[in-house]
Amino acid sequence: MKPIADLTKSEISNIKLIAFDSDGVLAQKGTDIKQSPGFYSQQTYLINSEVLDKLNVLKKHFHIVINSGRSSLYLTQIYQDILWDNLTIISEIGAFFAGNGFMVQTDVLNKTELETIKLIRQKLSSFIGDSRVEGFEPKQFLTTLHCRQAVPEIEAIIKELDTQDQFYYQWNEEAYDINSKKFTKSIALGKLLKLKGLLPENVITVGNGINDSDLTVGKTINISTDPIHLQTDDYFADGEHLGAIRILDHLLSLI
Repeated sequence: MKPIADLTKSEISNIKLIAFDSDGVLAQKGTDIKQSPGFYSQQTYLINSEVLDKLNVLKKHFHIVINSGRSSLYLTQIYQDILWDNLTIISEIGAFFAGNGFMVQTDVLNKTELETIKLIRQKLSSFIGDSRVEGFEPKQFLTTLHCRQAVPEIEAIIKELDTQDQFYYQWNEEAYDINSKKFTKSIALGKLLKLKGLLPENVITVGNGINDSDLTVGKTINISTDPIHLQTDDYFADGEHLGAIRILDHLLSLI
């Protein structure tokens, strides 16, 4: 990987769309969830106003995508100052698009998949109160259970209930994400590109973790803000929480 400063103006001459992960890229990573019977609270970091200001300038030149595991409602709230012109939100690791006046599901789940989601959530609910587990993050189809550490029993339950191998799970050192294999960031971004008539070589992706790993192959320009956890064939910016500022500044300097 090369430092972001090595990215040249000629290399972005064909770029039409830039897709950013949110947590650990545009926003500081970290979620504090407290859940018990009859009680729920969630605290996260808000987006720095400097990041929003730079995104507002950048989207005058490129279509901006926020490609995140967070829910559409959450992302709409924290990015409300830069919605909706020339910007699309992809939420729940590829389950939904939200754009200028529309929100669509990127694929259809069958009865077996829906029942499996319900069974997994019911079974994992028994871990609420376990000292290793914080609680669920509210989402439609993606199941996100925040934990203080990896919990092998959770992984065993997922494998047991997913009898038709229709789901994947990822431990991102903060939470387990359990999702249909129909939903990934790369699949969703590919569908958006088709809708917009764009090619992978028209795209820059910026990520930092395991749910961005499927974006690091192909003809896109890939940038990592955490080269320890996400390696690409292209570029990196040091500083997981500050990487986006460096990337935004450099991209703006090339316009």
